[in-house]
Amino acid sequence: MRIDPAKLRHLVAVVDAGSFAKAAQTISISQPAISKSIKALEDAVGNRLFERGRAGARPTPHCELLVAHARAILAEYGLAAAELHALSKADTQQLAIGASLSLAQSVLPRAISRFRQRWPEATVSVDVGFSAPLLDGLLAGDLDLVLSAPEDGVKIDDRLQQTFLLEERDALVVGAAHPLLRHDSVTIAQLLEYPWIVPRRSGRLDRIHAVFAAHRLPPPAYVLRSESADLARGLLQEEPFICLMGEGVLRADLASGTVAALPALGFEQRRAAFLFMRRSTRPLTAARNLAAVLHDVAKAFN
Repeated sequence: MRIDPAKLRHLVAVVDAGSFAKAAQTISISQPAISKSIKALEDAVGNRLFERGRAGARPTPHCELLVAHARAILAEYGLAAAELHALSKADTQQLAIGASLSLAQSVLPRAISRFRQRWPEATVSVDVGFSAPLLDGLLAGDLDLVLSAPEDGVKIDDRLQQTFLLEERDALVVGAAHPLLRHDSVTIAQLLEYPWIVPRRSGRLDRIHAVFAAHRLPPPAYVLRSESADLARGLLQEEPFICLMGEGVLRADLASGTVAALPALGFEQRRAAFLFMRRSTRPLTAARNLAAVLHDVAKAFN
């Protein structure tokens, strides 16, 4: 039995979408083309793969068996493409890195500086973002390594190798002129008198609510959610905001005195940050060199 991988992609799309029409929209081909692919698969298998009805396309037992193998086959195709892509760059001395915002502003600048001093001929590009899309880029071969502390709910693919880099900590910070800094001590209740700013895509807002609830207090009346560290810095200077953010993002601001840390009061959380690489692809020499530098630099942040 000979099956075209493209038809397997169409099969997976129909199963995931629940209907032929939605699958066609998802992968941007016509519905007749999807139907033709499924019919060809049914002819090859010798059994119906879907029961069609008002609720959409319901997979048959033959379909469920085939789609499990299809996912594995397509994953191997993707991995092969990533490895070939990485191999094609082996002699170019071009390195593509993915990093979370906090690591891009803490450990990574120092590591790149040391890396350039030792290997000035290697060029480096950096994508800054969230764990899930960065790890997808690593699997696809678009990135050579990723530095990140994965957010809650991010599943780490078995095809990725992760090694501990450092422990990230949150900090509760305010601007240098904030009224709370005039007090000898700060209570949980006093924090409710001021607006807050927290990263939008994180579990920090849940943490804030949990801490106040544990003290039988309501959550803050005003919470601005943004991923922009620059916006946070600006608001901390302009208004009496309280910010809960990764300490690494604001490390330079804390050192310079433009912002100040409040007592943690139960809000601080710690997360393990890792260096991710593909398991089955031998890393580029430049990637191995940078990984060694990163681990060395990270020791100063632990």
